[in-house]
Amino acid sequence: MNQVERATVKDVEQMHKLINYYADRGEMLARPLSEIYENIR
Repeated sequence: MNQVERATVKDVEQMHKLINYYADRGEMLARPLSEIYENIR
């Protein structure tokens, strides 16, 4: 069985790249890096 773990500050850069990939395709809204950091803390 797979486990889901809480994101950490170390994950933010990769999350930002993934979000931007889908945002560029018009499939989701872009989020600034600072907002992702803020929501992780």
